[in-house]
Amino acid sequence: MPKRLLVSVLALVALTAASPARAHDLAPFVRDHRDLPQVQRLIALHERLHRMITRYEALERQAGHAWIQVVDAEHEVADAIATSEAAEADLAARVRAAYQFGAGGAVEALLSAGSFADAATISEYTARTITLRNEVLRDSLVAQAVVVAKRAEAQGRRSSLEPKLDVLRTLMTHMQATVDEATDLAREAAIADDALRAQRAAVAAAAARMGTWDIIGYQDDQSPLLALLGPTGGRTCDTPEGLAPTGEVFDGYASWYGWEFGGQPTATGAIFDPRLFTAANRSLPFGTFLRVSYEGKCAVVLVNDRGPYGNLERVIDLSEAAAEYLGVGVSWVHAEILVPTSRI
Repeated sequence: MPKRLLVSVLALVALTAASPARAHDLAPFVRDHRDLPQVQRLIALHERLHRMITRYEALERQAGHAWIQVVDAEHEVADAIATSEAAEADLAARVRAAYQFGAGGAVEALLSAGSFADAATISEYTARTITLRNEVLRDSLVAQAVVVAKRAEAQGRRSSLEPKLDVLRTLMTHMQATVDEATDLAREAAIADDALRAQRAAVAAAAARMGTWDIIGYQDDQSPLLALLGPTGGRTCDTPEGLAPTGEVFDGYASWYGWEFGGQPTATGAIFDPRLFTAANRSLPFGTFLRVSYEGKCAVVLVNDRGPYGNLERVIDLSEAAAEYLGVGVSWVHAEILVPTSRI
């Protein structure tokens, strides 16, 4: 077959493929040309890439869930440490008070009381503050044990995550090798293959995401900002207490992103959690909020990431939870900018 016919065949295939092409999408156009090994090899590579990309996306979502579990476990460790430190401080304060008061301090204090009321107050103080009650010691020991348990749980979650990341890394290596082979083949045969370009872009995007898997930044705690979403977590058309409308609005297409990014750092450094009502925007200051309206329903979301990229008609990327609540896929929405009424 002349090169020009090869180009025409694959160009027609590319136009008919709505997503990275599969072999059964391409085969009807070349079934009468079994003697063309380049075309047949390209079909096989398309099919292989389709399977690998599909599997990678599923595994990536699983890893996202696992990352969020690691993040949650790390937060539980921090909470347990804070509780343990408070219990130890209480115990230390009681020990110091008992030592400073001395063995005869309680009797001396009672004898110096000016009234029965003063004596009662002193007696209650010595009973509650000076005496090292069993429950004080127990609370301290239990809090320390909880820290140990939570740390073990967090380490276990990290350990169970690593094999998932190894599988993703291996699969990524195979995908990149396959897409390189297909690209070289298409170039040598002068085949214009738009479907391959789409697959190559999908692999490149996945590789870029993989570059952030090993980065976890817990230092950016956005819980004070997220608390401003109110008791509904952003599921409301009302303006939550602590936020104020600016009167600034815009319209455009909203898209969404989910568990394939779960556990990875956003542009603010905070970990992306698809369960929270957050959003990415290309230019709004971090820490602003949007009231997003779609078909009579509203969601208030915190802007803590950058995007969407690649399509300027899309003005916001919603978290998966916010998009599901609104019923948004790639949908035209109305958005109003809200800001905190005080510094957080």
